[in-house]
Amino acid sequence: MRLSLILFFCGLQLASAKVEAQAKITVEQKQITYLDLFNQIKEQTGFTVVYSNNELDKNKLVEAGFIGANLKDVLDKILEGTGLCYELMDEFVILKVAPKEEKKMLKITGIVTDKDKYPLPGVTVILKGTAVGTATDTDGRYQLQIPKAEHISLLFSFVGMKTQEVKYTGKDSINVVMEEDYQEMDEVVVTGYQVIDKRQLTSSVSSIDASELEKVGALTVDKMLEGKAAGLMVTTLSSTPGAASKIRVRTGGTFTGSREPLWVIDGVIYEDPVPLTADQINSFDQVNLIGNALTGINPQDIASINILKDASATAIYGTRAANGVIVITTKRGKKGNVSLSYSGNIGVVDRPRYRNFNVMDSKERIDVSREIRKKNLSYPSNIFTFVGYEGALREYMSGNTNFSEFQNEVSRLETMNTDWFGELYQPAITTSHSLSLSGGTDNVRYYFSVGYNNEKGAEKGVEVNRLTARSNVDFNLRKNILISLNMSGSVQEARYNHSSVNVFNQAYYTSRAVPFKNADGSLFYIDKQLSGLGAVVLSGKYNIQNEMNNSERNVDNKDFNLAATLNWDLAKGIKLMGNISYRSTTNLTEEWITENTFYVADLRKYDGVEDKIDEIVNRYSLAPFGGLYSGGMTSQQSYSGRLQLNMSKVLWDKHVFNLNLGYEVNSVKYEGSDGWMSPGYNHSQGRSFIELPRFSVPSTGIIEGYGYNNMLSWLSTSGSMDIYPTITDQLKNSLSWFGIFTYSYDNRYILNFNMRSDGSNAFGQYERYKFRPTWSVSARWNIQNEKFMPKGKVEELALRLSYGFRGTVPSALPYMVIQNYQYDPTFQENLAQLASFPNANLTWERTSTLNVGLNHAWFEGRLSGAFDFAYSKGEDLLLSRPVSLVNGQGSQLYNGGSKEDYSYEMSLRGIIVKGKDFGWSMNGNVTHSKEKVLKGQEVETLQVNSYLDGSIYQTGFPVDAFYSYQFDGLNEKGLPQYKNLEKDPGSVTQYFNNVLTYSGRRTPQVYGGFGTEFRYKNLTLSANFSYKFGQKVRLLRLYNGSQNMPMPHENMSAEFNDRWRQPGDEAHCVIPGLSSEALTVSESSGATVAYLVPYKEIVPSGSANGWYMYDMSDERVVKGDHIRWQSLTLGYTFPQNIVKAIGASYLRLNFQVSNLGVWAFDEKLKGQDPEQVQGIGMPTLPTYNFSLNVSF
Repeated sequence: MRLSLILFFCGLQLASAKVEAQAKITVEQKQITYLDLFNQIKEQTGFTVVYSNNELDKNKLVEAGFIGANLKDVLDKILEGTGLCYELMDEFVILKVAPKEEKKMLKITGIVTDKDKYPLPGVTVILKGTAVGTATDTDGRYQLQIPKAEHISLLFSFVGMKTQEVKYTGKDSINVVMEEDYQEMDEVVVTGYQVIDKRQLTSSVSSIDASELEKVGALTVDKMLEGKAAGLMVTTLSSTPGAASKIRVRTGGTFTGSREPLWVIDGVIYEDPVPLTADQINSFDQVNLIGNALTGINPQDIASINILKDASATAIYGTRAANGVIVITTKRGKKGNVSLSYSGNIGVVDRPRYRNFNVMDSKERIDVSREIRKKNLSYPSNIFTFVGYEGALREYMSGNTNFSEFQNEVSRLETMNTDWFGELYQPAITTSHSLSLSGGTDNVRYYFSVGYNNEKGAEKGVEVNRLTARSNVDFNLRKNILISLNMSGSVQEARYNHSSVNVFNQAYYTSRAVPFKNADGSLFYIDKQLSGLGAVVLSGKYNIQNEMNNSERNVDNKDFNLAATLNWDLAKGIKLMGNISYRSTTNLTEEWITENTFYVADLRKYDGVEDKIDEIVNRYSLAPFGGLYSGGMTSQQSYSGRLQLNMSKVLWDKHVFNLNLGYEVNSVKYEGSDGWMSPGYNHSQGRSFIELPRFSVPSTGIIEGYGYNNMLSWLSTSGSMDIYPTITDQLKNSLSWFGIFTYSYDNRYILNFNMRSDGSNAFGQYERYKFRPTWSVSARWNIQNEKFMPKGKVEELALRLSYGFRGTVPSALPYMVIQNYQYDPTFQENLAQLASFPNANLTWERTSTLNVGLNHAWFEGRLSGAFDFAYSKGEDLLLSRPVSLVNGQGSQLYNGGSKEDYSYEMSLRGIIVKGKDFGWSMNGNVTHSKEKVLKGQEVETLQVNSYLDGSIYQTGFPVDAFYSYQFDGLNEKGLPQYKNLEKDPGSVTQYFNNVLTYSGRRTPQVYGGFGTEFRYKNLTLSANFSYKFGQKVRLLRLYNGSQNMPMPHENMSAEFNDRWRQPGDEAHCVIPGLSSEALTVSESSGATVAYLVPYKEIVPSGSANGWYMYDMSDERVVKGDHIRWQSLTLGYTFPQNIVKAIGASYLRLNFQVSNLGVWAFDEKLKGQDPEQVQGIGMPTLPTYNFSLNVSF
């Protein structure tokens, strides 16, 4: 009963409170403090509001304006968002902290893939409107816990993909397929000093993604670049492993300086490991086996390559960028789980085969020897090599064989067909392996890699081993401070045959009627005449395999790089950037050859090893004991530092200003020696030298006794060997400042101005010549952002314009006018030598460049490309002019040359079919360039070889023009004739113009590349091609040497089958016949002179005869137009269910054939590779590769 009464009264009390809570309140004021409001509540309802001052500010204004509102509604409104609740008790309203409700959480999982169903790691997944989010792992999977709410949307974003918003519909699993966003793909360009949005780029830059390079299949970066970008020409001079390609960005801006581009890797300039001369770098007749700036770069580490071509792009690099800049960005770690990736490749390089060359077989070569005998022709010198038909005939004439045996031997020789290519070359195995580890957190991201390449050459005795390592680490020291540390290193060991051993020439020019081995398997030696013995005639034994077995050439490179970069956000729109770097390289080149070779026997002047040397041999011997050892070593240490302040400001949402100011210092130091040779080398006795007894050298030149010390001086002045090394030390320091200003309005109009100032002390004495600013101004109009353009039709349509000026310091400039020379025993004191004739007025070479470009993209990026027109003019280019020898030098450098260049470049990419299961895309680029010398060299200072090899710069002709003798047919004896040889027009200049004819350019006028790719589900098939048109090449010589006909052991081109044979053939034949005539060319009359010329300058040095002139005539010049099939690749990416089963996240297999062949448009080439160096000639060889790429 008592409990019932209590419950009854409580119910009345609660009912009363409920009724009171429904009391009406009126407060007309729009805003009122809590205190005043609570007073109004008490007056109108009788309720006293109780609260804590720690929980509520009584003086804070609150929104009011209540008219007849219920007390409950008033309390709910004024306490909203305060974290307080209320309770009615008796006549009190008690305010208190609301209890925290435990929120219900949702767990959402899923996988993110691209359109090809490949998982995408690193995709950002965020709850819309919050900072709650995560990122996908290496499998593309994510897991996200979010509070349950009425409306939930997730945002998925990834670089190069469209951001997607997906609404939560109650399913705990959300899988997303990301779509490519054309405007975001390749959205930035790295120039080394800046990272620029492509839509803000005003300059001419070609970008190459790493995936494009991998399709080529080459093991070095320079070879991968061929045909990949407009305005970039890559020429592969040799298929020998380790041989550097010749690379040109557009046409270059100098005559005498290097025309190679500047290489920048992760913002640091990389110099070549050895300071090669400009002639060595520019020449298309020299193969560089030493290596270049890219020798230590693992292609698997490359993320992207940007090629800076016009003045606007290159001005920031100043004087060093006259030939363009190639910027390489390596891979870096990303936030996410640890990713382990492996890439492996094994390939087989095919060997050359006779079906690839147009040379005689055994029967054809025997027919030539038979005709020589039938016509009773004489060889140009004493014959020691009685092999082939001549050997069989000698045995018969000596009575050692009868006529029947002679005929049988000739028949055997006619079918011998020795496979010299098979004996000296081999199918070679190449392997490469690369392992990388990457990942990171919000504060630290890392990328580590190691790589190993083993590349055996098809030429026996050639092998290159390369080991690389890289570490790229980024870490946030603070939220606004990012520090990047890059470290890389490489070791390369390359083994080649000795420089005296030309394996290709041996295989190409040796008669197939000469055996490689005897019947018992021993090497077959031929007898060859020893040179330099005057009237004395001696011979030595020769077999190229013996030369290869007893000699070697080694080129070792070591490279270490360390760089640190600071990015410090000082304030909004203000960033401080700093970069310091150190690089150390070491190049060691050595070669040795033993006394058991013909090469050393030719220096020794006798064959075999006798205890005594007769007096006549003593007179001429250059290496009486042991073999030879030669070499050189160069070490490079370079330092660089850069401090840069970047400022940006946005006004009124449309005006964007960017200003970069920087200061840079660089130092490159080379130390080393080159060009020395030491006799007396004993390889078999622990790489030691023979200690020779002393001797003296009287005035007669005859060695009386034996010794070594005095012999060094004698040999060093003999002109045949270089005993003393050449010191190659160099030190290059530079100090520069630069500025970059960019203004953008409404992302439609962009204006850019670059300026840099460099100083040099390489010029004359006047201060005004020592500094030269480099500057450029450029603009861009994003037409697609104009209001008059239809939306959604054009992704990009942008017009670019740039103009700039730069100065150049050619590498041809001397470092010293007077150089110290070696001690002279005659004068018994040190000598000084005038290295160059001084010119106080020397100044910078100047180049101005204009570039107009158009970028376009249509149909959601399915068709895109660019077009550029460039014009440049170089002035004050260095040339050489003659001065009197009284000055100590015969020539002087001066600023007198000029040239102009035009180029048209176009690139195009199209996605023809874009389906779920099937896709087809194509890409291509083309460049047409034309250059002309406006003011060139003085012809009187030149020799004919400068014309023949294309090293002359003649007014009105291309820079790379070469010239030839004018073939005037054959005479009635089948001998070659040449136009205007004996006419004297009165000057050397006019004489050259009459005798020689312009043959064309050595480099192409039109070049580029194209490729296509087909995709069916997970299977892809791609093909890549490069092409070059407009260049001319010389055919390989009809036979080796410059004599009137080949020696018995020498082979000939099969063209010689169509030679002149009898009078009357000259009417239709252009191949000279066999003859005993020497066809000597001279300015002095004599009984043996065939061509009497008025000027000695027209006589080719070292080969003064008409047979050599025939190979250098216009008759032997053909078109070099060709298309090269670079690669054909079939690849398969395994589906995820299979990949997951082995615990991986990605698995792909590729089979690729590289260097499938060359389509030459001139049938006269007949297998000759139009890009190969004259005298090397071996075409690029097919390679069959199998590769595996897997990630965990």
